[in-house]
Amino acid sequence: MPNRIIKESVCTSDTLDELSWFEEVVFYRLLVNCDDYGRMDGRAAIVKSRLFPLKSNVTERSITEALNKLSTVGLVTMYEYDGRPYLQLVTWERHQSIRAKKSKYPSPESGVKTSASNRVQVQANAPVIQSNPNPIQSESESNARTRENTPKEGFEQFWTVYPKQYGKPEAMREWTALSPDTALCSKIVATVERQCQSKDWQQENGKYIPNPAKYLRERRWEGVKLPTKRDQASFNAMDLDNDIRPLPLISRGDEHG
Repeated sequence: MPNRIIKESVCTSDTLDELSWFEEVVFYRLLVNCDDYGRMDGRAAIVKSRLFPLKSNVTERSITEALNKLSTVGLVTMYEYDGRPYLQLVTWERHQSIRAKKSKYPSPESGVKTSASNRVQVQANAPVIQSNPNPIQSESESNARTRENTPKEGFEQFWTVYPKQYGKPEAMREWTALSPDTALCSKIVATVERQCQSKDWQQENGKYIPNPAKYLRERRWEGVKLPTKRDQASFNAMDLDNDIRPLPLISRGDEHG
């Protein structure tokens, strides 16, 4: 198996910063175990035996959870072919040399992609929930169309007002998973605009503003009191910090996330 390339940019990657230590180790060990096309058998038992042959305390459950997280942040694509799970590292061809003429495993294009949540269910031998369920019969056609158009359009509104604009693909995935309706989209945007005026977000040039993906994943807009139409005219930005729920202390490793 050829040597793999790991660049120093991994040390400052916002995506890798989303991972736990174990999840990051799984990612690096996938790099040196995937075939020349970045693909590998996706069964947890196989991944465990290939990545951690000497670690008896690593379980299939922990492997499944790590693969789930890697899929969620966009580092790994999970898919099935003929009922068997496989995985592929995303953007592999941009960073690694492909020497083999043919992969040992089927490509994602020839299989069926599965969401991160579906992959956990497959590993547990539970029924797979379809990622695109049929519309609810009682929902009107106009409402269905509005809900369908909301994710992309609403995300652009969120992205325009969010002060820390990096990690857009990861943020878009979180927004799509959230799938907010028009009302929730408006609330998130309004809350971000209000939080931009808070002392916490303004201090040290925005050092403590969470990255967009984390903001959405942790539902940071919840618990923020928005001004009513009656008191908007007399709104004092200095009162904002009293309206925001207490947030957990940020450790050194989370300062930029």
